[in-house]
Amino acid sequence: MENRYINNQNWQNFLLSQIGKYDVFSLFSQDDADYNYSRLTTQNLNTSLIGKYRSTIPLKSFFFSSIEKIVPLSSKKQRIIIGVKACELAHLQLLDNMFLGGEYRDPVYEEARKNTLIISADCTSCKNSCFCSIIEGLPYPTSGFDINLRPIQNGFVVEILSEKGRKLIDNNKWLFQDTIQNHLDESERNRTEVNELVLKVNKDFKFAKLLNEVVKPPKADLWKEVAKECVECGGCRFACSTCYCFLIGETKNFEKYRFWDACQFKGYARVAGGSNPRSTKEKRYRNFYSCKMNYRKENFGSYACTGCGRCIEVCPAEIDIRKVLTRLSE
Repeated sequence: MENRYINNQNWQNFLLSQIGKYDVFSLFSQDDADYNYSRLTTQNLNTSLIGKYRSTIPLKSFFFSSIEKIVPLSSKKQRIIIGVKACELAHLQLLDNMFLGGEYRDPVYEEARKNTLIISADCTSCKNSCFCSIIEGLPYPTSGFDINLRPIQNGFVVEILSEKGRKLIDNNKWLFQDTIQNHLDESERNRTEVNELVLKVNKDFKFAKLLNEVVKPPKADLWKEVAKECVECGGCRFACSTCYCFLIGETKNFEKYRFWDACQFKGYARVAGGSNPRSTKEKRYRNFYSCKMNYRKENFGSYACTGCGRCIEVCPAEIDIRKVLTRLSE
């Protein structure tokens, strides 16, 4: 993987040079603790951020919107998304498997992926809900990006992974310098510190090595107890970047739209005649864990949970997936 170095001032110049050429989306502070994506403009350039950790809104919103027109297909402008974190890149790989990995390639999703260049960034801290390091993840990207930023003092180590990323760097090469060993050493120390922080935050949670196995036994009493506080709002599914259930509707002029659905809703699994294989709240709730830890593992080879913790933050009943997985692992 190629490396470069860019200082903070040149990074601002780089961003400024991309506005107009691309639709550029960057992270901005939402409040004292959260970030969200907004379109980058010359007016807000100075307040754009790389972000210490992932955004509140899931990355899937860029590629699989909550509601979007799918027929007729419309072309999209080339865009750059900046500040994507490792957990979200793992989400995107799972969505790629779903929408592009089978016999049928989803043209709407494919168009969105093709027209997007991703500049990811290492986490420099974590939220109390983050747990990537205890579920096969790391708080820094190792794959799935075009360009990755490793923050160091006064700038970034720039990792270039894809041909799209290399062309973008080459077109602005006067802004970048060769990386020296001190830059890489500082970046490695930062990565180690953040990983240790994630482990420290999650020291009370102990997961089984094979989570796909621990969710298989029925354990009806456990699921009934865990699900009793669930209000079935669907928030955990909508906030999760690896949930992709949807419905399709059609307008009078034959335009087709799809919009997010959630398997926690009672009518989701209902079939003709009114039969429903997941007729109770605990059955629907258990399906969330079976899908994340077992079904996706069998089909795609990895868990569909990357430890972003959004489902924990959004739950009005304060259900914590880490506590549930710990209980299942006992």
